[in-house]
Amino acid sequence: MKFIENSNEGYHLYNRFSADFSDDTVRLNNRNYPLGAVSKMAANISKSEMDEILKLGGKALNCYQTISVLGYNRNVFLIHKDVILDMLSYMKKLEIFQCFDYEESKSLIDDLLSEESLDQYEDFLSTEKPLTEERVIELKKIKKRYAYAIELGLIYAYIGIDTANFATAVQNFTVMFMEKASRQKSELAKTAFELFNDELFMFFLEQSNPAVKSMWGFSVKSMNTVVPVIDEVNGEYKILRRVYFSRMMDFFVMDFFEALSHGHYLWQCGICGKYFLMTTAHRQLYCEEKNPQYDVPCKYVDKHPEITNGKKESQKKSDTPIRILWKKRDNTIRQRKSRHKYSDAEFEAAKEYIMDCYEQAQTNFDYAAEQYEKDMELTAIDEYVRRITDV
Repeated sequence: MKFIENSNEGYHLYNRFSADFSDDTVRLNNRNYPLGAVSKMAANISKSEMDEILKLGGKALNCYQTISVLGYNRNVFLIHKDVILDMLSYMKKLEIFQCFDYEESKSLIDDLLSEESLDQYEDFLSTEKPLTEERVIELKKIKKRYAYAIELGLIYAYIGIDTANFATAVQNFTVMFMEKASRQKSELAKTAFELFNDELFMFFLEQSNPAVKSMWGFSVKSMNTVVPVIDEVNGEYKILRRVYFSRMMDFFVMDFFEALSHGHYLWQCGICGKYFLMTTAHRQLYCEEKNPQYDVPCKYVDKHPEITNGKKESQKKSDTPIRILWKKRDNTIRQRKSRHKYSDAEFEAAKEYIMDCYEQAQTNFDYAAEQYEKDMELTAIDEYVRRITDV
């Protein structure tokens, strides 16, 4: 590892990776994310997904323990490989693990646990002394790979338990912070201090995602390697902080606290229940993600409750704001016709215009939110009528 590195260097494996921190972003696998984005991804992992990750991690741990106790066995090593690849395949589906290099991680497993590598391990384990100097050097390399191959089970078991523990921690932090009156950085720091110094909470966290006693749980005391990085884009140079990680928890915690220090935090949407990332102290309560149930952002659903199924069932059709405005304009147009302020042609043009606006607002939620009321103003209607009837 060089003292100063270029930005195109670094590792991107699940078990060994680097992250470049700069201002309020972090770069993972050559992609930039706002600080706290990974915390959001972790918090939004569903219970069924987390249960599956823990189950697969448990299988990897069992293989590791079996090999550690019983020693080398070719069939067990092949099962060891299948278990880790199954976990890797599942991880690929989750957003949080798409921040890393799946193909490179899979290639490492295929290499360390290939038939050829197993032959080398067997050769290493059966070799008797005396040995030539060249043979000693060769066997040292094989021994290192052999130890790494065994350790893969523990590494992937940690990925499962670390992700579960961190997700639980950040969810509880968010619930606690949402009860605060302020969203300022000082309140973020105070909440973090209160939560992670709470022995009862730490015990709860340990019990929520239990691991074997030999494994470490949630920890804010990470050991990482930090080096400066020179980044150059279009002739502009910038110095970043590159941090090397060998455990997922260490990165999760650093990203989380770096986010808090920049005023980034999570909030739980009051409509869909998912967590979203806030980068200001603005008191936003609902996320801007498209709600699959309504096909519009939750933030819009809040302002237009008539689009929800529950509201549609409990409200009369004439109660919706969109229809109320249409009905009001329709009555005005009819009154103008009865008072001879509109000719037959003008009446038909106005009626067609407001109906077009009404129908567009029912299907185009952006239009309904931003333009519908403006287009339904009487001056806009009159302008349209004059333009149409003067032709």
